[in-house]
Amino acid sequence: MLKSYKMVRCRNIFENLIYEMRDMWNTDSIDHEERQLIGSALRYLHFMVKGFYFCNNLLLVTFMYAPFWEMVKRYAGHENEKYLHFFYWLPFDPLQSGYYEVVLAVQTWQSLVTIWANMSGDLLFVIFLSHITLQFDLLSVRIKKLIYVPHDDQLLKTYPLGQDSATYLEKHRLAIETFTEKDWEDYYAKEIAEIVLRHRALIRLSGDVENMYKFALLVNFINSSIVLCFCGFCSIVVEKWNEFGYKSFLVTALSQMWIMCWYGQQLADSTERVSRAVYNSGWYKAPKKIKRSLLIMLFRSQKTLYVSTCGFSNITMASYSKVRIKSFKSFFWGRCLIDVDVPLSG
Repeated sequence: MLKSYKMVRCRNIFENLIYEMRDMWNTDSIDHEERQLIGSALRYLHFMVKGFYFCNNLLLVTFMYAPFWEMVKRYAGHENEKYLHFFYWLPFDPLQSGYYEVVLAVQTWQSLVTIWANMSGDLLFVIFLSHITLQFDLLSVRIKKLIYVPHDDQLLKTYPLGQDSATYLEKHRLAIETFTEKDWEDYYAKEIAEIVLRHRALIRLSGDVENMYKFALLVNFINSSIVLCFCGFCSIVVEKWNEFGYKSFLVTALSQMWIMCWYGQQLADSTERVSRAVYNSGWYKAPKKIKRSLLIMLFRSQKTLYVSTCGFSNITMASYSKVRIKSFKSFFWGRCLIDVDVPLSG
C-alpha cells in the first residue's frame, strides 16, 4: 500500500523520471564500448526481472495450491478437512459449505493482489536504478574519451588511453588537423558543460528515486527480515505438507532483498567510476581552464551516491550480507536451540 500510495500521490515525479531518462538516450551513433555497456545492462535487467517475476509466481503457486488440491480430493470422494490460506476471525464459520468457497476465493484474490503489487513496485525501483546506473556508465565512457592525447613514447597505442585516442582520431581527424588551441578550448568547455548538466541530472534523479522509496524500503526490509527469520524456523518445525511453501517464502524474501541491494551497489559503483574516468582521461593535455573544470568535476564525482532506508542503512551488498543474513542466522539458530530445549549447564 505504501508503494502504491507513492505512485498515485507523486505521479508527476514518477512520470518525470520516466520521460527524463528516456530523453537521455543518445540518438546519434554509439561506439563499440557504449554498445557493449548497453547490451550488458539490458541483458542483466531482463534476467533479473524475469527471475524475480517467476520467483514470486512460484511463491503464489506453492503457497496457495494446497486448499484447492484438498478440494479436488474431496470431490473425488476422499475424506479430509477443509482449511484456508489464512486464519481470519469472522462472525461466521468459514468452513461451512457456501461460506468456504467465497472466503477461499477472497483470500486467493488478496494474495494475488498483494504479491503482484509488491513485485511491481520492487521491479519499478530496480528498473529506475538500472537505467540511472547505465547512464552513469555511459557518462564515464564519454568523460574518458573527452581529451585527445596523441601517441608518443609516453602514451603507447596498447594503453587504454592510447586505444581511446586512436578511436578519437578516426572519428575526428578533420577537427584534429584544423582546430586551433582556442577552438579546442571552446569545444572542451562545451562538452564539459553538457557532461556536468547530465551528471547533475542523474544525481537529482537518484535522489528522486530515494525520496519516493526510502520509507517503503525501510518497511520492506524490516518485513523481509521478519519473514526470513520465521520462515526459516517454520521450514523445519511445521508440518511436512506446508514445508515447501515456507521455503518458497524464504527464497522469495532473500531474492527480493538481494536484487534491491545488488542494484543499490551498482548505483554506488557507477558513481565512483565517474571519478575514475576523469582521472584516467587525458586531462594533462587539456588547456589550463579545462584542467580547472576537470578538477572540480573530479572532486564532485568522488561523493558516492547511495539509496538509503530513511537514513538507517544504505542499500548495498555489504548491508545485505552483514545485517540481513547475520540477523537471520542469529535468530534462526537461537529459535532452533530453544525448540530442541538444549541444556545450558554441563
